[in-house]
Amino acid sequence: MTILRSVLSLSLLAGLTACSDGTDTSPAPPEPPPISIATPNADRCEMLDTDNCMFPWPSDVFTVADDSLDTGRRVNLSQASMPANRRGDRVDPSEWNRNDGFSPSQMILAQVPDVDLAQTGAPPITDLSAATAPDSPVVVIRASTGEQHLVFAELDANTDDPAEQMFIIRPMVQFERGERYIVALRNLRDSNGDLLPAPEVFRAFRDDILTDNAAIEERRPAMEAMFSELQEAGVERSELYLAWDFTVASVRNITERLLHIRDEAFADLGAAAPDYAISTVTDYAPCDPAGCADGQDEQIAREIAGTFFVPNFLNSDDGAPGSAFHYATPDDGLPDRLNGDSLFAANFVCRIPRSVAEDFSQLPKAQARPSLYGHGLLGSANEARGGTRQNVDIMALDHQMMFCATDWAGFANADVPFAIQVLQDFSLMQAFFDRQQQGLLNFMFLARLLKSDAGFVADPAFQAAGQPVFDNSTVYYDGNSQGGILGGALMGVIQDVTRGVLGVPGMSYSFLLRRSVDFNAFTPFFSGSGTGADGGGYPSVKDQSFLLSMAQMLWDRAESSGYAVHIEQHPLPNTPQHAVLLQVAYGDHQVSMWSAEFMARSIGARLRIPALETGRHPDSNPYVGLEAVPAGDFTGSVLTLWDDGPVEGGALEGGTAPPPITNTPPVEPDFGNDPHSLPRREPAAQAQKSAFLRPEGEGRFVDTCAPDQPCFTNGYTPGG
Repeated sequence: MTILRSVLSLSLLAGLTACSDGTDTSPAPPEPPPISIATPNADRCEMLDTDNCMFPWPSDVFTVADDSLDTGRRVNLSQASMPANRRGDRVDPSEWNRNDGFSPSQMILAQVPDVDLAQTGAPPITDLSAATAPDSPVVVIRASTGEQHLVFAELDANTDDPAEQMFIIRPMVQFERGERYIVALRNLRDSNGDLLPAPEVFRAFRDDILTDNAAIEERRPAMEAMFSELQEAGVERSELYLAWDFTVASVRNITERLLHIRDEAFADLGAAAPDYAISTVTDYAPCDPAGCADGQDEQIAREIAGTFFVPNFLNSDDGAPGSAFHYATPDDGLPDRLNGDSLFAANFVCRIPRSVAEDFSQLPKAQARPSLYGHGLLGSANEARGGTRQNVDIMALDHQMMFCATDWAGFANADVPFAIQVLQDFSLMQAFFDRQQQGLLNFMFLARLLKSDAGFVADPAFQAAGQPVFDNSTVYYDGNSQGGILGGALMGVIQDVTRGVLGVPGMSYSFLLRRSVDFNAFTPFFSGSGTGADGGGYPSVKDQSFLLSMAQMLWDRAESSGYAVHIEQHPLPNTPQHAVLLQVAYGDHQVSMWSAEFMARSIGARLRIPALETGRHPDSNPYVGLEAVPAGDFTGSVLTLWDDGPVEGGALEGGTAPPPITNTPPVEPDFGNDPHSLPRREPAAQAQKSAFLRPEGEGRFVDTCAPDQPCFTNGYTPGG
């Protein structure tokens, strides 16, 4: 009986948990009650960081669906969430909200308290290959392919305040336009090597913890889908500290304004040459044996200066600094010519070297190759006049070239006061970039004046004994510093030039500025420390980081970041394929050499090797993703490094030190000499430029440096 009772009892218990077909019918354990998490302003903030409304950044949380745009999304920033300057004025995001995604060069930001990058093993700028390792703790994944992107991570070195310090991720080849990316941070550690706990809201998503917060629960399906995508890419959900996604703007959204004003202006021009007026023609006498006096010039025989006229798409008659695009029909989002016929009066200066003509009553000695010249930071066309920058005139003399320059309207000396205003109030930023796009159009019209049979070539000022002093069949571009940065944009859109040289160039001002010694002069205005009690500026370093990243979304319209991939690989509509030679100064104090590498990868340029002496580069694995220049004739884009040699005999007695690996600039004397101006002065570099700037079928990369040696400047030789 006892045995029977035991058997019956076991049978009854079994019946409570299973039917005859084996199905489990036991009651499910009770679900844990929902937890309470507050997400302030979830309608306009990124809820993953409840302490910082705009982080992590960029995020598709700051977009809305819009089927009228190429990406299907539209940026939707709220002014209430924007940083305020010292006057309390919050940035007006209206112009940003016209974008259909974020920048292909976007600086990614998050705040990660107590993170230690070394303990974490985050990919540093000195080893980019670590970013694509399967176990990298910092990954940015292209959602459509699962591919890990080439990035590096750093902490903002401009502050040591934990509340202000940003965790920064930067791409080192551009994100693909129109694509969606997922940022994943995993296994992050503190200085003791301990794992950091995930933020509360993200932990609720990751660990599938039910909350009583409707905003969190509404987002949960999207987060679940993202976790599945990460799992397919080999990123384990349980390891995540934080993950989010963002969409990159489309090609059309970035380029349409500049292409529109180009196409409208040249359609109006037709087969004619732009109108121009010469103000001065100055003939220089040769220099005396004892030296050059006023009215004499050793390299240049004639200078022609004047004004040319370009359709004006800005909202003031003179297109002065502070002018923004004019929109007569705002619905199409494209600029219109002011009053239908307004003209921008742009300056020009052209210089004819003695190797081409001296006595203009006699036939030319040779026909010069005409080239645009792009000046440096906030400078002017006067840079083409030599003076302390004799490299331009020497290049003209030794290689029979005629350089013609105009101001980079929007980024010239005349724009300095407005640039300072913009740094104190980012709501003004649209006008700063709109005028830069007008400036790019001005350069295109100057090229047409050089190219057209009815332009400069037909003017007696550009002739000797009735014969033109230059060959207008092919026009080139040569620019340095800012001329290399903005020149990259020009070489993505210009129709009358197909080969150009970008001297000491870089890309993405959000990358460049804090790594440039030149920005030090502007930092007091940006921070508000030099603007007076009632001035603007943004005292928070955290806000500054965000604003620089945010600015890139508009700056793409006017600098290399928006156009680098179109120079050679993916030409824009009605635009020829171009090739550029990038000549980079190793350890440059003004334009970061890393930003030039970023630019070269995005262009698809090849690398001249050996680029540097072994061990010279601070990277443990330099030039990841850059292929060597192939053997034989090569007519495509090339990156060359020019080295002043290491510091020897004490600072400033010669040489350049490796630049800091932080987002701070190298400064003299701690980092040796600034080599920024040296490549353009180096005869071998000039010869390299001359070989590259030749007509189609002739222009090619010629290695003018010593065989099997890096390229050196300033007379440096290893062991010398």
